[in-house]
Amino acid sequence: MNAGKAAALGCALPAITRSSFAFGFAFGQNADQNPPIPPHEANLHQIKPERWVKVDDRNLFLKGMAFDRKNNLTVMAAYPGADASKGLAGRTDRGILSISRDKKISTLIRQNKYRLTDHVIHKDGRIFVACLSGEVLVANPDGTDLKPVPVKTNGKPQTPSDLVFDSKGNLYVTDFIGSADKVTGGVYRYSPDFQSVELFGPNLWTPNGLGFSADEKTLWVACSIAKKLYRLTLDDTRTKVVSAESAYNVSGQGGDGIRVDMAGNVYLALNFQGRIVIFDKSAKPIATVLMPGRDQGDQLSSTNIEFLPGTNEVFAVSSGDAGGTWIYKFKGLAKGAPLYSHQ
Repeated sequence: MNAGKAAALGCALPAITRSSFAFGFAFGQNADQNPPIPPHEANLHQIKPERWVKVDDRNLFLKGMAFDRKNNLTVMAAYPGADASKGLAGRTDRGILSISRDKKISTLIRQNKYRLTDHVIHKDGRIFVACLSGEVLVANPDGTDLKPVPVKTNGKPQTPSDLVFDSKGNLYVTDFIGSADKVTGGVYRYSPDFQSVELFGPNLWTPNGLGFSADEKTLWVACSIAKKLYRLTLDDTRTKVVSAESAYNVSGQGGDGIRVDMAGNVYLALNFQGRIVIFDKSAKPIATVLMPGRDQGDQLSSTNIEFLPGTNEVFAVSSGDAGGTWIYKFKGLAKGAPLYSHQ
């Protein structure tokens, strides 16, 4: 069997050595780039994003992105607290903002109990939220009545990170756990009635962002600390994973949010790097989006992207200490894949 593939997700994924995941680039560093772009990605077609709206003068940590049924952009925000030692992931003052098409910002949810990290919207308007503190939550479309979805399987998912719906209303959640020696992370699938949950894709190390191809035959998963982009191939019924492949070695940690367009291109946000890499359906990198200010060490928290439904207009979040917190937009290579929220 090819060392880069697992025959099926019931088997262990390829062995990974610690040395292969050392952070940074030991080759071709360019002092004008902060952080540097690896040589094999340096000459990709560059797409320049434009600033759409400034969310805050401070360096908020933005993560989840989703358009509601009225095409207001909802964004998860983690606000700075008094204890800076907690870092971005440790922030407890978190909420979800709503930004209208005319750029008016309002607050849907603001709380200090759960460490919200990503959210997705149901076709009935409800908001489902993944929390690093261990919960999957659900709220009304207006953000009220935020409460846990109680069902788990053997205590999992343990550390929910990102979510996506398929066209039938199944909810897929990544469990951001595991290590090179203990590959215990995975993708979990909740039934459309949210009465049951099962382990759908096991044997992953820190799975984070995920996204379906338009035909739902492929589920892409970014494993952040493992520095891998995985391709999970589903059977004809779209109910089981038949194979898993480490499709691309990501340069540096931080592989985060994923979106897929109608042509099969995969958009991967690279947190800590201030950029987005676009891959074709074979996982070959074909374009890159660089956040303004990244070469000066600003706007490096580029965690997520989202397509305006039915268009090729892509929105991206990024922030930094010097420039504050922004939402950018750019033209994608094709229209975004259909969203369950807009059925």
